[in-house]
Formats: sequence, C-alpha cells, structure tokens
Amino acid sequence: MDDLSADRGRAALRSGRKPRPFRRGQHLITAGTPSEEVLLLESGLVKVVLPTADSREPITGLYGPGDLLGEIGVTSGAPRSAHVIALVAGTALHVAGRHFLALRDDDPDVRRLVDETWRKRQRKADENHLRQMRTGAARVAMCLLSWAREFGVEVGSGLELRGVSQQDLAHTVAMSVKTVEPVLHALRDRGMLETGRLWYRLPAPDRLGQFIAISDGMN
Repeated sequence: MDDLSADRGRAALRSGRKPRPFRRGQHLITAGTPSEEVLLLESGLVKVVLPTADSREPITGLYGPGDLLGEIGVTSGAPRSAHVIALVAGTALHVAGRHFLALRDDDPDVRRLVDETWRKRQRKADENHLRQMRTGAARVAMCLLSWAREFGVEVGSGLELRGVSQQDLAHTVAMSVKTVEPVLHALRDRGMLETGRLWYRLPAPDRLGQFIAISDGMN
C-alpha cells in the first residue's frame, strides 16, 4: 500500500508538467542558492555532494528514477546545503516550492512520498555508517554492490553500473583514488569485477555473496 501511495504522490507532482533534460556534469542543485523548487528524477543518475573548503567532495549518495530531491530546503526555507550533480544524462520534473508545499499539505499521497523519501535517506545514512566501520576493501565492494543493486542493469551474467568514476567511488568511501585502485585491481584479478571508463560490472546475483566475502578477506 505504501508503494502505491508514493507512486500516486509522484503522479500528483507530474500533473501538468513536462520533464526537463539534463546532461552529465550538470548541476541540478547548487549549494548556497535559494531553495525554490523540488526535483523528481524521471531518468538518469545523480550524486549529492557536500561542499567543503578543500578539494574533497564527500558524496552522501546516488539517486535515480523516482527519487525526490530538494524537498528539505523547500520545507525548511533554508538555502541549499549540497550540490546535486548529474552522473548520467536524464530528465527531471521541476516543481515550484510553493506548489509542492500546497500539494504536501493537501494530498496524503504526496505526504507519503515525502515520508518514504526521508526513510530511504535515513536507511542510506545508516548503511554508510556501517560501511565506514569495515576495511577499505570491504567499503569499496559494499558501496559498488549497493549501487549496482539499486541502479545497475543486468548485462549478460552480471550487473552493470554506469556513470560513476573512481573518484566518485573514492569520495563516497572516504578513501583516495590511489587506495581504491588496488582494491579494484584485486577484484578484477579474482574474476569478481570488470571495469571500463565510467562503468563497473559485478558478478551475477547468485555470486554477490562471494563478492563481499572475497573483499572482506582483502587487506
């Protein structure tokens, strides 16, 4: 019932609107700007990046079709706290903040969508906290596995994730690119991972447990 209600909430946000295209690398939301609209992703893949004073760009998560973004700023009236940057070209609906707030107040399905969004975000935060307690190799593997399960597509006998760079992966698991690369190399040597420019192919679903087990045993 909750999923159906959230889907009806998405339909309410879509009513009378056409999605706008975005390209890889485009900022859909920029930290520090006014929170004037909410985005509903229809296709593509984006990352949420926290701004810092140095060159690091901590990534708090990836988001794809059906995900709602920017609702916290609109609800609180505070400026944007993070960047939303496209990893894979796609489309998004732009809903004016005042209209979103009116729908949230009047439509229980939109409220259900907001509740689902916040629960999903908290679950991702919990998973990230637990992941950060593991070894570096396990953090890399668990992050790739989580992304592949949520955003990957079945290709041959595996799951393929596209649009993510090694730097994106490193910034998510709080490691450097130099320390992530040996982990990827070791997984490739064990036949548990294939990589190319901006893509990763993980094993078939029935071997994913082995993928994590092998990475847990790596230093």
